[in-house]
Amino acid sequence: MNKLLMILPIFGVLFLGIFWVINPLIGPSLLVITFPFMVLTLAAISERKQAKKKLGEVFILFQAEKDEIKKEVQRKEKLHEEQNQLLQNFSRDLSTALNKDQLLRVIVTAFSKVTGSIAGDSQCFLLSHDAAVREFKYEVGDNFDSNTLKSTSFSAEDDLIKTITKTKKIQTFVSDIFGGDSNIRYFLKEERITYLSQLGSLALVPLILENEVWGIVVIFCQEGAAAKIKSEESFYLLLVAQASIALGSAIHRGLASVDRLTQLYNRTFLQKRMNEEIEFCSRQLLPMSIIMIDIDNFKEVNDSYGHSEGDMVLKKIAQLISNCVRLTDLCARYGGEEFVVVLPGIAENPDDKFSIAERLRASVENADFVILGEKHLKVTISVGVTVRKYPEDKESDIEKLIIRADKLMYKAKNEGRNCVRYDA
Repeated sequence: MNKLLMILPIFGVLFLGIFWVINPLIGPSLLVITFPFMVLTLAAISERKQAKKKLGEVFILFQAEKDEIKKEVQRKEKLHEEQNQLLQNFSRDLSTALNKDQLLRVIVTAFSKVTGSIAGDSQCFLLSHDAAVREFKYEVGDNFDSNTLKSTSFSAEDDLIKTITKTKKIQTFVSDIFGGDSNIRYFLKEERITYLSQLGSLALVPLILENEVWGIVVIFCQEGAAAKIKSEESFYLLLVAQASIALGSAIHRGLASVDRLTQLYNRTFLQKRMNEEIEFCSRQLLPMSIIMIDIDNFKEVNDSYGHSEGDMVLKKIAQLISNCVRLTDLCARYGGEEFVVVLPGIAENPDDKFSIAERLRASVENADFVILGEKHLKVTISVGVTVRKYPEDKESDIEKLIIRADKLMYKAKNEGRNCVRYDA
C-alpha cells in the first residue's frame, strides 16, 4: 500500500508532462486542476509514515509493559510457591514438636529464618504473657545471647507492649531503631540483650489464643526484612495463625495432664510418668523415693471457712511443694487434699538432714495462710516416704509403691500429724 501511494504521484507527474507536450493548451489547465490532489496525496503519505512510526513506538512500549507484567506475574507465582513451601514446612515442623517447649523453639526458629537476609541474619526471641503478674517473660530465642534476658520481664503496661496487646496486630518499625528518642530502645538495653549492630529494624508479632495475646515474637532484622513483613503481612498472618493453632493445641494437651486448681500434674499423668521414671531408675541402677502428702484437718478448713478458702490452701501448698523440689522431680495432686512427689535417684531416710520430705513438712508448718483476707491460719501436713531400691524392689510396680507410701502417711497421722514417717 505504501509503494502504491508513492508510485501514483510519480505516474501522475509523468502523465501530465506527456499530455503537456502533446496538447500545450490543455496541459497547464489539467496541471492546475490535479496539483492539489498530488499535494494532498504526498501529505497523506507523510502522515501515514508518522502514524506508523508512532504506532511502532506504542507497540514497543506495550511489549515492554507486557514483559514487565509477565515478569511480575512470574515473580509473584514464584513467591507464592516459596511461601506455600514455607507454610508446609512450618506446619510439618509444628506437628513433630513433642511438647510446648519444642513448639516454641520451632516458632522462633521459623520466624528467624523467614526474616533473615543475605546482608545478615535476624535475631528473634519469644515472650509469653504471665497474666497473674501482668508481665511478658522470656521463653526461647534464636541467634543471640539470651543469658541476661532469661531473668528479665517486660511489663504489660509499657506503651510498646500495650500497643500489641490492644491492637493484636503485627507492628513493624522500618527505621534506625538505635535513635536516642526511639521507644524501641526499650528492648535494647545492654543488660537485656546483646544485639548485632547492623540490625536497624524491628518487628513485633503477637501470638493470639482465645482472642488474647499469649505471646510476642520480637524480631530484630534488616530494614528490607521489616519492609517485607509490612508488604507481605498476609503471609506472616498465616504463619501466626498456624503457630497460634498449634500452640493452643499444645497448651490444651498440657492442661489435660495438669490439675487446673493447683497446676501440678494430675493422677493420670502421674501414673504414666512414674512408669517412665521406674524404667529409667532400673536402667541406671538408681533408687527412687515416693512421698505421699496429706493436709491435716483439711475438712475443718472447708467446713469453717468455705471451699474457696480451702482451694486457696491447696494452691499455696502446691506452690510450696514445687519450691522445695528439683526441676527433675515429679509433683502431682493425687486427689482431694493428697499430693505425691517422686524423687528419681534419691533414697530419702530419717537421718538425712537434707531430707526433702522434712523440708516439705517444715515449709508448710512455717507458712502463713491468710483466710478470708485477714485471719491467719496455721496448716500442717502428714508425710509418708517409701524408697524403691534396686535390685531389691525391681518387681515393685506403681500401685505397690503408692500403697506403701500411703500406709506410712497414715502412720504419721495416727502418731500425731505434722510429721514424716519413712520405711523401716
